[in-house]
Amino acid sequence: MSDTRSQAFDIYTGLLKAFPMPVSANNNINFSYVYDHPKYEALKCKYPIEAIAGNGDDFSKAVNLLHWVSTHNYHKGDYGENIPQNALDLLNYSYDKDSSCGINCVGLARILSECLLAVGIRARQVFIMPCSPYDGDNHVVTNAFIKEANKWVMLDPTLNTYVVNEQGEYLSLLELRDHLANQEAIFFDKEAKYNDDKWTEESTKENTAYFAKNLFYFQTLEISTFGSDDSFDNRFITLCPQGYNPKQVKLSNIEFRVRKWGDNHNMQKWKEGAEKEEYHFCSSNDFE
Repeated sequence: MSDTRSQAFDIYTGLLKAFPMPVSANNNINFSYVYDHPKYEALKCKYPIEAIAGNGDDFSKAVNLLHWVSTHNYHKGDYGENIPQNALDLLNYSYDKDSSCGINCVGLARILSECLLAVGIRARQVFIMPCSPYDGDNHVVTNAFIKEANKWVMLDPTLNTYVVNEQGEYLSLLELRDHLANQEAIFFDKEAKYNDDKWTEESTKENTAYFAKNLFYFQTLEISTFGSDDSFDNRFITLCPQGYNPKQVKLSNIEFRVRKWGDNHNMQKWKEGAEKEEYHFCSSNDFE
């Protein structure tokens, strides 16, 4: 890293260190997972996700599906406004097509999460968020529960990777956050790549800093299911450091975007929605 990049990494990891996640449980939070949605059968009939997952343990199934989603779908951060809201429609739009039909990290994480649920693995899409209201970028990944190890693991279909520590133990999102907060060594899957580009030493450093930037707080749906199923009253749950106000940060971020790129109808609609949005908070114990 250059001095500037090293300084940025120190700032990002320093924020994680200075602002740990709360630990005490919230009895009002009840994360749940739907494995028998009828649309999963259509998904499995059209795409060979059971064969791709294979007959191994949960980790091998999850990694097989991770690599399959990443290899067959192009990442494009700024694709269309009419975004499909479920794995089947997303795959129909993007599978084995070129960059003109690429999808963003939200869509890739949704595909992987729903494919994992369809083969019986507990999984959810997680928005990982930066601290600064002047940061216009965040990331979305999948957290999957590996029952043989009795723990969660972070899977990133945008970058075709999971993360391990020096002992080779794969890390959950909270463990990854803690490792970076303490500036401990982390290692990415040897298959890590971005679209068709395999990682170099330089891109590994850049992506380490990218995770450090975006692991300040997390947001996820309380019920993980197929698409945005209207039969559920599904709440968005936030895990953030105590004293941090994600609603105010979001409103400040919208104001920042308006100052930088100008106002329009979509920005006003987004702001109105953000002003009315209710937040429901969990602890790290609730989250994992």
